[in-house]
Amino acid sequence: MLKLAVMSDLHIGLAARAKDLCPEPPLTPRKHRAKYDAKTNASYRQMFIEFVSRERITADYLVLPGDLTNQARPQEVQLASEFVLQAADALGILHDKIIFAPGNHDVDWSMYDPSDHTGVRWGQRYETIGHANFHFRRIVDQGQGDVLSPPHFIVWDFPDLLAVGYNSASHDSPMPEDGAHHGLADPAHLDAIRAYLASIGPPDGRLRLFLVHHHPLDFAAPIPRTPDFSLMTNAEALLSLLHEGGFDLLIHGHRHHPRFETHSTATYPHLPVLCSGSFSVEIDTEWAGTIDNQFHLVEVTGRAGSENRITGTVTSWSNNRSKGWIPSEESTSGIHHIIPFGSYVMPNELDARLEPFIRQWLTTHDHILWQQVVEEFPDLKHLPLNSAISAFKRMADRLGRKSMYQTLKDLILY
Repeated sequence: MLKLAVMSDLHIGLAARAKDLCPEPPLTPRKHRAKYDAKTNASYRQMFIEFVSRERITADYLVLPGDLTNQARPQEVQLASEFVLQAADALGILHDKIIFAPGNHDVDWSMYDPSDHTGVRWGQRYETIGHANFHFRRIVDQGQGDVLSPPHFIVWDFPDLLAVGYNSASHDSPMPEDGAHHGLADPAHLDAIRAYLASIGPPDGRLRLFLVHHHPLDFAAPIPRTPDFSLMTNAEALLSLLHEGGFDLLIHGHRHHPRFETHSTATYPHLPVLCSGSFSVEIDTEWAGTIDNQFHLVEVTGRAGSENRITGTVTSWSNNRSKGWIPSEESTSGIHHIIPFGSYVMPNELDARLEPFIRQWLTTHDHILWQQVVEEFPDLKHLPLNSAISAFKRMADRLGRKSMYQTLKDLILY
């Protein structure tokens, strides 16, 4: 078993929701939230440490998919470095098993000077987050390559994990004429990654993780009113590279709406993708009741099938202003609390297997739980939750029954 703790989009600074994640006073008073300050916002870091201890959550690696800071100011990077180490200690993670990919907010845009035609100042835009005083520099130094300079990728070679981090924001700039601040999978960078992977040979059984900030796959937002201009450009080429390189898992940030799904593309039949949401950004009030701040634990339990794909679960918690860290619910947090992955069956095939068994079961019982289906068909243990929910809905229509669920544990046909 390999466990990855995932904390993305901390936005430490003025965009963080918590006082103890902002090294300077907020731009405007937040009187409407004053009643929460003493209980939640003033001690967000400590609340997380206590939550991890209470739930006895441990992990092998800490994964940070970017936007660790809000403006890459030195005081923000310092606080981010301190908190990341504090979180790693609480999770029982060694400091040399923390990995990150920078986001667009980890660039110090104050380094941009349109009158400097030499490019020297702009070349210093990662000086702060890459400074020797902070732990992020040590994270980079323990890998091969440099995610902060061309070709902007790094490889961490661990005994049980081969992780590649890529900087999808390396092209970004504050120039107004540049338009939207989208991600980019630069073809030259991908060629460099491809050459490195060829030099180390085929997958050797270790988990292969690709870590990037921007999202390469589009998906519907809870309130789909505006077009998504931040989607990664040239994403198809990146996905093709992941297929060629035998990657098992893709983790990204940027979208503050959390999501976990296994995607099938033209080049990749089964690619588990975790969109991490945000650990501590101040979420816009228009998203209230649909998403919240998130923390995830990805547990890889083994491999299965002719493709030798990984199996496991993603467990997610959201931070509720009045209740603290609680199990996520898709309806209010954007993601289910526990999502299995690794078993993939087409709906028609799944129905053909389930219907005879369920019909027989219901001759002597008034209901059936999904867990009882898994006892009969153990290979469905890692069927994604939404696939199981859909299967029970189809069975309910066919058999004149009803289905309901809150979590995977209580998915029921009755």
